[in-house]
Amino acid sequence: MKTEILKLAAPLGADAAAQAGARLSGLPGVHEVSFLDAPARLYARIDDHAPTRAELVAALNAAGVLVDDAREPHASGSCCGGCGS
Repeated sequence: MKTEILKLAAPLGADAAAQAGARLSGLPGVHEVSFLDAPARLYARIDDHAPTRAELVAALNAAGVLVDDAREPHASGSCCGGCGS
C-alpha cells in the first residue's frame, strides 16, 4: 500500500468531497480517500493494482475537482524513492 497525495486547485465543500471520494473509491485498487482543507489536498491509499496518478486526476476532473498536478521536489533535495517522484 502507498499513499498518493494530490494538491487540489481549490478547497471542496462537504458534498463535492463526498462525491469525488465515492468516484475514486469505486476505482480498483483505491482503498481509502480523504480530503484536507488547508492547503487543499487529497490523500488516496492505493495498492499495486490502482490506477495511475494521471487516471486518478482524470477521475477527479470528471467529478468537477481540479487538481494542481505540478509536483514539487523534496525540500531537502534528497529522495528515499518511496513516493515515486
